[in-house]
Amino acid sequence: MRKNILNCLYFLICSLLLLTGCKEDEISDIGSEGVNPPDNELLVKLTAADYNSENTYYILNDNEPSDVYFNNSQRSFYVNQPLQLTLDDNHYFQLRFYSPRKLSNVTIWAKIDGYEEAFKFMELEEIRPFQQLRIHIPFATKDLTAYTRSGKKIQIMANRYLTEENFTFEVESDDPYYKKLQSIKCKWQITFSGYSGDGNWKYKLLPPHAREAVALALNMSYMYSSEIFEMALQEFGPLHKDNNKTVIDKDLLLKQVLNHSGLRFGHCSGVNGLGGGITYGLNEWCYIEHYADDTNETHTAFHELAHCLGYGHNGNMTYEQTGPGWITLCANVYRSMSLDKELPVYSRRFMHTRRNKNRYSKNDLYKASKYVIEDSELDAIDGGLSPLREETTDLGGNDGEPLSFKLDYTALPGATSASFRPKDVYVYGDTLYIVNDADNNYSLEVFSMAERNIAHMESIREWTEQNTTKTFKGRPNGVVRANDRIYVTHEGNRTEIFDAKDHSFITCIGNGNWGTGSNQTVHAFDIVIHKGAIMIRDKRYVDFVQEQSVYPGEIMYIFSRSENLGESGGTYGMAVNEHTGLLYSTHPAKRIDILDPGNIRECIAHTRTRQLAYKNNPYALDFYKGRMFVSSNGNEKFCDVNPETGDIIKNHTVIGDITLQAPEKFCIRRNTLFIIDRLKNRSCVYAIPMSELK
Repeated sequence: MRKNILNCLYFLICSLLLLTGCKEDEISDIGSEGVNPPDNELLVKLTAADYNSENTYYILNDNEPSDVYFNNSQRSFYVNQPLQLTLDDNHYFQLRFYSPRKLSNVTIWAKIDGYEEAFKFMELEEIRPFQQLRIHIPFATKDLTAYTRSGKKIQIMANRYLTEENFTFEVESDDPYYKKLQSIKCKWQITFSGYSGDGNWKYKLLPPHAREAVALALNMSYMYSSEIFEMALQEFGPLHKDNNKTVIDKDLLLKQVLNHSGLRFGHCSGVNGLGGGITYGLNEWCYIEHYADDTNETHTAFHELAHCLGYGHNGNMTYEQTGPGWITLCANVYRSMSLDKELPVYSRRFMHTRRNKNRYSKNDLYKASKYVIEDSELDAIDGGLSPLREETTDLGGNDGEPLSFKLDYTALPGATSASFRPKDVYVYGDTLYIVNDADNNYSLEVFSMAERNIAHMESIREWTEQNTTKTFKGRPNGVVRANDRIYVTHEGNRTEIFDAKDHSFITCIGNGNWGTGSNQTVHAFDIVIHKGAIMIRDKRYVDFVQEQSVYPGEIMYIFSRSENLGESGGTYGMAVNEHTGLLYSTHPAKRIDILDPGNIRECIAHTRTRQLAYKNNPYALDFYKGRMFVSSNGNEKFCDVNPETGDIIKNHTVIGDITLQAPEKFCIRRNTLFIIDRLKNRSCVYAIPMSELK
């Protein structure tokens, strides 16, 4: 951490220098003509692009050792001073910011003993959340010039004896967030501890908890410092310190809160919380659920704070035995200030600690919010409330010369009509993927179509998962490739994910058990990937998963589900209309459901925008240049369909010299229709140029 900043920063950067006895050598107006600023001007200007591993470290990061963040000399702060500025004996200027939110447009002024005016020391475009900025200042070896508040230029002589005691720093910022932090009146010192390490303290505080402790401390101390809380306190009913209803003086109570010495945060288990004096232990759920846009549960946080203030379980300061009291009052104000974006850290979206896997619970990464907070600042952090992202998912493109062929079991070495029964098809560039659901022969077959020659490349029938050989436990029925990953759905309640380059197993969606848990699906029939959202059609729902959460060996969790679309056996297919962004999903009950993926919200049931009646039982669908094509049973087996009404525009059951007899799933890629005809004794895949479907 004590490396010199790059040489280029040596001259751009400034450093301070002076000690008692440093002299004010030359003073002139900044605007004086004929005066050229020297190369060693003392003014550090840093943009966000200037931050790197040489000058920046993030405190309380997930990998920080507990012996660091449990050390008060290394990790502690006062809630009314979350921005710490220091200068050590080795002439390193250090800034630490205990905050989950960034600070913009910051100017730091410095004052040296013996000088009448402060001078501009540093300009920062932003200070990042939990940033530790450390820069070496060459004041021991260089004479530096600086500019004072009145616009004077002063010279500070090199002085190796300069120490922190000779400096006073002052921060200026027009950021409303900084003004909010400045208004905190509480004097609490915040520290972190593992406590005894046994019993209720067996599971120690982890870095994500510590970061949330910072948020909770800033929020509570700001709330208690506000006029909003003071007014609510006075208007609220009586507060009692015992069951005899001994009334608490509210003015004295507020002073007691503001002047409390501090809180030492820890993590406890087996109980919701433990508190008294500065001891402040909370169960993990307390650290993530206090936000209004999470579950908005704050009773333990305020219950334990009441213990820290010296109140027991009698009265209404903790358990409210004599009527609504402290925890209700605080919860009401906290929620209101959160929704009004008045709290310093008003939303879970600043840190998304619930989604952090470096904590004890792993099954609650997603949870519906009691309230939804829309905010452009938050959107810049997490990309928005929708899992959709602006970048287009790499699905292989839809360009290329059209193809024309028929592929059946003869293209697969050693196969027979009974062992090769195509169920779904997908094309990515020159690669053709075919799902085979023939009894006792479940597989994904991979073919090359390079130079219009069909060649079998590989069969994916089994794979290694956690040193165990795995196979498709249910009938496979859907496939797609996106961003170098292959996704295969099957009725074993899983969607397998493979590396598109070497076909090795990556992970899966669904744990193989039928259900609606956080990592379960009810079978898995079809799959679509659109703008970072993985959409799986199971037997009851469309399940939404974030593509960005796909990592080797990681359990995949359902981000959200649609409403129950009605359970029915049959073939399901989905596709996104690229012109409208709407998701169309077939249903065996002669209908097509339409959903808007842009309205997906975390763990909130996603409702259909509408549904289209269809003449037959639809199997699959896809779009091509604004046209929607649907396969189905009945006489009209493959049709051009109006995407607004569901009406059949034209029947394409006969295309040239091909008569489709039992078409089911298909895809349109490379200006070509790739469609499976599920003939009883000889299923096949046709490739038909789209120019033939006029």
